[in-house]
Amino acid sequence: MNKMNKFLVALACVAGLGLGAQAKLMESSVATVNGRPVLASEYDAYLESVVEQYKAAAPEFLQQPYATDRLGKEVLNELISKELLYQAADEAKVVVKDSEIDAGINEIKTRFIVDETTGKEDPKGADKRFNEALKNQGMTLKRYKEKIKKDVAVRKLMEEKLRETVKPVEEADARELYDRVDAVLKNNTKKLSAIEKEDPVKLKEAQVIAAKLKQLTAEQVRIGHIFLVITPDMKPEDVKKKETLANQIKKEIDGGMDFSAAVKKYTEDPAAITTGGDMILIQGIAPEAIDKVVFGTKTGKSKSSGLAVGKVSAPIKSEIGIHIIKVKEKRAEKTVTFEDIAHDLGQYLAQQRVQLAMAQYIESLYDKADVKVTKTFELDEVLKAQAEAAAKEQTKAVSAETEKKAEPAKKTEAEKKAEPAKK
Repeated sequence: MNKMNKFLVALACVAGLGLGAQAKLMESSVATVNGRPVLASEYDAYLESVVEQYKAAAPEFLQQPYATDRLGKEVLNELISKELLYQAADEAKVVVKDSEIDAGINEIKTRFIVDETTGKEDPKGADKRFNEALKNQGMTLKRYKEKIKKDVAVRKLMEEKLRETVKPVEEADARELYDRVDAVLKNNTKKLSAIEKEDPVKLKEAQVIAAKLKQLTAEQVRIGHIFLVITPDMKPEDVKKKETLANQIKKEIDGGMDFSAAVKKYTEDPAAITTGGDMILIQGIAPEAIDKVVFGTKTGKSKSSGLAVGKVSAPIKSEIGIHIIKVKEKRAEKTVTFEDIAHDLGQYLAQQRVQLAMAQYIESLYDKADVKVTKTFELDEVLKAQAEAAAKEQTKAVSAETEKKAEPAKKTEAEKKAEPAKK
């Protein structure tokens, strides 16, 4: 299951209300699964929720060619998979109790405890906001309960199937993964070559985990941050005003102004409203100009430990603006042992096995099902054209290679025919 698949599976829970847009059997469908329609309204609502999530979490993806088509194909696959699982749960006669449906509804309602207009918790208003969300999606409580019942049935079915097929993770399994990750962290080239020769996928997995681990264990600094925005289209005189303001802020802080008060008064970072300007910096992640001031330089003959705890930096200019930073706390780089992360590695392996087993089970259902897709994507036509062009080029190259190999043979035959005349 690729990364996009995993992201969409996670969104299926968050966008639960969006999946149930009001639908009737006479509505158009984007596919049928054993004769049952996957409704266009359901597809459109789900895709819209996914696009909104990408706008918030990964807007750069949406700038790529045919990004919406790529998401649409993944969404359609997810909806087909869900319908296959619904039908499998029906066939297995999975029993769902009313109490389980109520528990599912109550779990969803907890997501409405916070009033989005005020940002504050309001448990008493959760029911009202939940019902408003149902209404906005054109769904009745009865229909939503039917959906919850199907989801619970699928969960119970998968729990049974996974119990039968997923092998428990042993300590030796986690130890083996740790050894691969440790080889990446220590750049053990001999061992890394052996891993790549055995299984390149395992090497890639270890590299991804090692990169994440480096971030979590690297030297970290908790800072206070005052930020003044500078944009590429800003006029030089406006940039100069920002630089003058930054120097003024630094003088006020040096003169005794509380740093937190300066954050509230001057920063242009919207997140500072809730964080007070506090953030954690990890070496190598922040802009280079900030990295040098906060962490210092530790290469070659030039070595420094960076800004000391309690000190405030002079204004630092980066590509995005001007920063004034106060170092509040430092945490040294950590060395991680197997015992430190054995539990996490075990959970990771268990999750991987569950995802693989789910994918294999859904694939087995797909192979036995009658699935007809009626939704078309422009991306499919582009990929088809590219594949045909590549095939033509391949055929042309093979033909040219065949002719090239045949030429010496032809000459040899001609020489053979000429031999009697020579004699």
